[in-house]
Amino acid sequence: MAVSRMSIRACILASCDNAPYLAQAIASARAQSLPLEVIVVADDASTDGSRDLIRSRAAEDKRIRPILRERRLGPGANRDLAIRDTKADWIVTLDGDDVMAPGKHAAEWAAVMPFRGQAPAIGFSDVALTDAWGAETGRWSLSLYGAMDGAERTGWFARRTAPIPRDLLLPKALYLEAGGFAHDLPLYEDWDFKLRLSALAAVWRHSGMIGTHYRRQGGGLSDAPPGQHERWQAEVRTRNRALFAAEMPV
Repeated sequence: MAVSRMSIRACILASCDNAPYLAQAIASARAQSLPLEVIVVADDASTDGSRDLIRSRAAEDKRIRPILRERRLGPGANRDLAIRDTKADWIVTLDGDDVMAPGKHAAEWAAVMPFRGQAPAIGFSDVALTDAWGAETGRWSLSLYGAMDGAERTGWFARRTAPIPRDLLLPKALYLEAGGFAHDLPLYEDWDFKLRLSALAAVWRHSGMIGTHYRRQGGGLSDAPPGQHERWQAEVRTRNRALFAAEMPV
């Protein structure tokens, strides 16, 4: 996959009713030590004042491009359409209640740089888990995925053997090749996408640092009833049955 020398890199920040945390999320994207050329803030029809905040920040920083949905699309559709709409060559995602470490983008860009123009490359980082107030409660150490071949990585993703990397830096062309986030999955759309992504030929490169502070404040989709989790996990397995059959032991 050839990549132009003047590649444009964009953060796709997807949010829905995250007003208590959104200012910090946007600020973390703006404060990257290696600046992002574009910061897309895609709001999924929030009703909590988020939209006024987004307009205000866009007036301060010409890199911020608001997308304000008039009707709620759901997390997969909101993020996918925002990614497809951007003209950036490389994308990195962020949720509206999370925070990017200041050096995340620089470290991931440095990790993928040796492969530009040679092979598709994906940059990823460790994750710090935080509570609603931002206090760290745990960590995901994810460097092992960088040492795996594609089949092993897909098998681990399919079995959910360990936490799956989030907020990846990857070429938009590779995102599109993987099919993007499904619009009709209210839960596990991230797992579904990364299963398909893991099956493509690409180099996964770890940044060597904590990149995302992942806030678990409760009240989100992850708090859905157990039956909903079981239903949508089964749906993801059905959609990706070929990967499960190929990568999981009988």
